[in-house]
Amino acid sequence: MKNFTLKKLIDRALFSALLLLVTVSYAQDIHFTFANAQNTSDGSNDYYEVDVMIQTINDTGSFKLGSGQLYFTYNTAAFGENVLANSRIETTQPNAGGYICGQYVDAAAAGIYGTFVVNDNTTSRVSWAFSQAFSSSTFAADNVTPTATKLFHLKLQYIDVNQSPMVLFEEAPLYLDQFFTACGPTTANPFESANCTAEPGIQLFNDTFESGGATLSNIEVEGIQQFAMYPNPTSEFININSNQAINKVEIFDLLGKQVLKTTDTKQIKITQLPAGIFLVRAYFEQGTITKKIIVE
Repeated sequence: MKNFTLKKLIDRALFSALLLLVTVSYAQDIHFTFANAQNTSDGSNDYYEVDVMIQTINDTGSFKLGSGQLYFTYNTAAFGENVLANSRIETTQPNAGGYICGQYVDAAAAGIYGTFVVNDNTTSRVSWAFSQAFSSSTFAADNVTPTATKLFHLKLQYIDVNQSPMVLFEEAPLYLDQFFTACGPTTANPFESANCTAEPGIQLFNDTFESGGATLSNIEVEGIQQFAMYPNPTSEFININSNQAINKVEIFDLLGKQVLKTTDTKQIKITQLPAGIFLVRAYFEQGTITKKIIVE
């Protein structure tokens, strides 16, 4: 009886060790950023467009992506409320553009991913989700690596193009850890469907976000050839140098809350702000310019 009990304890210990090994081997730290932010127009409407990027960080390797979900907040003064209900959002992932969510299986032009779902989460927050159609055996190479790669493309229609987009990743704890590695089976069938019930992927934790890439380029306002904001990072003052007169400056936190407003536009005291990342918006007669600053 003692030997039987000891054997059970050893078996449980071995199982726990194996489970820990599997968990550690998939402990990728994933990092999300924005890239290629720009304003566009079709002649009738103005749009904000940006690529959403994904990569691994902290030397945690690479993996095959399964499914995931992200949440974004935005400036309702720029896009209005409930962008999905009002048909002011479009998400795309063209294969020709090198987007992970547009990737084909190795054997043919059949999309690995599908069931793309967009929802108005609140009046100023929208969610985007996708799932895996074909199994991990249908594509050989890992598609999430230490190199930032385009996940999908986000496009929002303006109701007021003169307003700052303020598109940000939602980073509240409730909305984190929504990504998984690819499901099996791992058979050699080139068109094997994903079976996420029998052979599920592994949930990925330790995701981080950087929203600074969503900020539009500073040289966008007609007539402004010179614009500089320094030092950055800073702890006491922001100096602004421009060849055009600035009417006012507003500073926002990453939740879109205005934390400072001033008409003293040459040197702005920011000692009252906590450490963190902020968006500084300068207002001109010709439009606005928004830049990211880091307060230490």
